[in-house]
Amino acid sequence: MITAEAMMSADLITIRPDDTIEKAIEMILAEQISGLPVIDDKGRLVGVITEFALLAIVYDHQVKNQTVSEHMTRDVITIDGNETIDRAADLCIVHRVRRLPVLKNGRLVGLIARRDVLRALHGSQAPLCMT
Repeated sequence: MITAEAMMSADLITIRPDDTIEKAIEMILAEQISGLPVIDDKGRLVGVITEFALLAIVYDHQVKNQTVSEHMTRDVITIDGNETIDRAADLCIVHRVRRLPVLKNGRLVGLIARRDVLRALHGSQAPLCMT
């Protein structure tokens, strides 16, 4: 069975909670990604900032000067590196998330996008319907 660690991307682009929203927007646009894991000084995952959250600038352009910690999601759906592809697909579907931070011993080690799950399912003999 394919594990989360086997299909994750370990090439992480992260941001800090005290960085500005403007910096988050610039990073998301430059990297062409839909969100960023937010990590503290010890490398622990403390949240996620998404394109959706960043759309708050539509209502108030001053939001760009606020910090990531003011707009990030703190209750993040994560997956352990040893979990299976079925579990990753289930989490993406049930929670409607685009990405799953992968944790190992409580530390952020990678990221799985829905596309990674789909690619792994397509390339494996895994059933497309879980029971």
